[in-house]
Amino acid sequence: MTADSQDSITPQMPRTAVLLGAGASRDAGLPLTEELARQLVSRFDDELSRMDHWDSSSFGPVVRALRVVYGAMVAHATEQGESPLQAVNVERLISAVRLLAGRRDHEAAPFVATWKNAIEEVDGHALSVDDHELEKNVSFDLETGISTPGLSANIAKLARDAMSPGNGAIFGRLEEELLRRTCLLLASPRTVGYLAPLVQLAATQPGGLDVITLNYDTTIEDAVSGSAVTLDTGLRRWKPGTPLTFPPRDSHLNLLKLHGSVTWAVSDDLTSGPLGGRSYLDGVDPRENRSPLMVIGDREKLETDGPTLALMHACEEVLTRASRLVVVGYSFRDRHVDTVIRNWLLADASRTITILDPGWPAPTMMRNYRGRQMRLREALRFDAGVPLSTAPGRVVVVKQGAADGLDKALVETPLPTMPAEVVLMICLDERPFIRVTNFGYDLERVQVAAPVDHWSPERQAITRLRLDDADDGETMLIIPRLGRNESVQVHVDLDRAGEMGRLRLSGSHWGRTVTADLWVQLRPQVS
Repeated sequence: MTADSQDSITPQMPRTAVLLGAGASRDAGLPLTEELARQLVSRFDDELSRMDHWDSSSFGPVVRALRVVYGAMVAHATEQGESPLQAVNVERLISAVRLLAGRRDHEAAPFVATWKNAIEEVDGHALSVDDHELEKNVSFDLETGISTPGLSANIAKLARDAMSPGNGAIFGRLEEELLRRTCLLLASPRTVGYLAPLVQLAATQPGGLDVITLNYDTTIEDAVSGSAVTLDTGLRRWKPGTPLTFPPRDSHLNLLKLHGSVTWAVSDDLTSGPLGGRSYLDGVDPRENRSPLMVIGDREKLETDGPTLALMHACEEVLTRASRLVVVGYSFRDRHVDTVIRNWLLADASRTITILDPGWPAPTMMRNYRGRQMRLREALRFDAGVPLSTAPGRVVVVKQGAADGLDKALVETPLPTMPAEVVLMICLDERPFIRVTNFGYDLERVQVAAPVDHWSPERQAITRLRLDDADDGETMLIIPRLGRNESVQVHVDLDRAGEMGRLRLSGSHWGRTVTADLWVQLRPQVS
């Protein structure tokens, strides 16, 4: 397939696309959003402690502003009963700082009589041109001892202006400093080898691979580097006012960085005349990036300045050619992204999602549904609670991290119908054993027991179970995990006096309990 042979990819052709959230970069040694916020505060404090007097006099107010914002957010969350460790993530932190920088122009400003004293105290209070003249006159009078008419009035005016609401300057500077240090903290992934399955899929899937990422780091770029797979982020060829497309190509990876990158920068284009304009750069060293192009914040994800909207349209386009979406480490909290995924699912009932997340919660059961539209995260949990006998499965969860489960997630698909989930087969030879085979979803903490009927305990022929034939064995054992299409042999001891062999198995998949029973008529062994 060539670069312009995309027509050979039809909607009926099975095709996988990938969406990456912050959890996809955790195994690279990069912090999650809450960890990143804490690391930023620590870095600011550390830098201030190592500055001399002159530098600290300038940087100190910025650090104090960060402490005020972070502390207030932690205190507020704690008052609401939330964990202080999870109270602030980098998105909310920068969003709050940006709001405070422009609080006087915010649409809610008419309804806020006063802001917290700490906010006003740390903010900038720039004097007007007239105030600067007054300041010079007052200084001259005080230094020379010559009292001019109006000295007391001038002093009073300067005091009133200095006590007026802040102009947001400190918080504006704080936002800039936060973005720059975010680049530094995300600049050096420790390892990217676990992302090799994505590179392999890009090399083998017809038309390459489309990866949509909400992360700012360079883990994917680093993983592709040195391979035969080519990569395109689109920024180098995008021009403001034009659409951005990502055609499929063999041995190619389209990387749609919806929220920007630590290696992207923005600068004013002074050649554009009175309309103004900006130029956008890719490949900037994140350690030297003074104007990073990163869309961070709860309310700014659809920022219209830059390629954000063009990338969102491109995201919708590349998803239309996918039949399956593998979601890695994304918590479904960005509503604009969730809307795109929801619309993609609604457009074709055969499309499915595989979620790779070690902490994904148990499913929302059917009785919780009351005919209302759920948020996407809850809807996906609800879908998992619908029995396969009622509707084909559209969601499957791999409860592992990216380093352990990425290769599995890229091939795992929802089961269209309910299989005979767990099959137990007994082999009665000189060393009898039970073969346990799982044909359903992955099971966790599988318990195999040989229960005794209290009405006639003498009839139970199976007395002990063990995975290793050399062990002593017990009446119950636990298998930590049994994947789809995996088998395990359980060695059994038979009581010569027993008549029946009974085994009971139970395990769980994503909050759903799976059970199986085996009854076998046994003949007493002859000595």
